[in-house]
Amino acid sequence: MRRAQITFDFLIAIMLITVTVAGIVSIASGEIANARTFDTASKLKVLAVDLRDTVVQLYSTGGGFTVRKEVPFEINSGDSVTITLNATTNSVEITAKLGGKSYRVAQKLQVPLYETSSITLSSGEREFNVTAQNVGGEVHVLLQG
Repeated sequence: MRRAQITFDFLIAIMLITVTVAGIVSIASGEIANARTFDTASKLKVLAVDLRDTVVQLYSTGGGFTVRKEVPFEINSGDSVTITLNATTNSVEITAKLGGKSYRVAQKLQVPLYETSSITLSSGEREFNVTAQNVGGEVHVLLQG
């Protein structure tokens, strides 16, 4: 073989390795983005389940109790999380706009809600209250800031 032939073969080998590595890096970047989205959606689902259980506990203990809750992640500038106890659908609903993406999760409640309450958390806000009140012989569970 001539020297030019070895150099050309070497260049082709380097090019194939470069293309392969670039493809692997591209796939890894996409998978990291998917993992972050799944992580956020999972945290919202866990929060919805936790709120469902909290509403049931407050309903069963009666009025006069308040539980302080906190979202499990930082809410950055431009992001928002809206939590609703919906009496019409009898469910906990969480709608979030985080990092330019929208998320929505819901959990059905096993106890009745008598009124709808909602709270929106934005940048720097993470905590809110879930309160049970006796109103006319009924236990009303509400969200408060």
